[in-house]
Amino acid sequence: MTANLELIEFKKEHAHHMVTSMMNDPLTEIDSSWHEYLNGLEIESMSFTAVKNNEIICSGGIVPIWDGVYEGWVMASNLIWDNKLGGAKVIKKGMEVLITEYKIIRLQTAIKKDFILGQRFGAWLGMSNEGLMKKYQNNEDYYRYARVND
Repeated sequence: MTANLELIEFKKEHAHHMVTSMMNDPLTEIDSSWHEYLNGLEIESMSFTAVKNNEIICSGGIVPIWDGVYEGWVMASNLIWDNKLGGAKVIKKGMEVLITEYKIIRLQTAIKKDFILGQRFGAWLGMSNEGLMKKYQNNEDYYRYARVND
């Protein structure tokens, strides 16, 4: 537990709840045609949700791509603003545990080109900007961030 945040197992309903009613920034909103992909984020032991007073603060996790390579993801609700430090620490600690547990060689993610706070957060998590992916999702540009472990 970090700053009164409790970690629980992530459920796809957490993601659906966040994207339909409580995203933390307009830049993180996704088109409703992409909502079905949220179901794929619920992978046992590879994702988690931080709650406070039974309200979702943030979620994060990994999705396997192939041996040693995973896609990382993070979602934060509008309640993150009152729990910035605790939420950030939970995500960082959770990612470190997953990297160790699953022997991750490469952890990568996509961050919208205009989402500067997301880029700063990715860098804080130890990821490097590998370049611009034009028209990656919904005709929008994203940066590929990755962390490569020895």
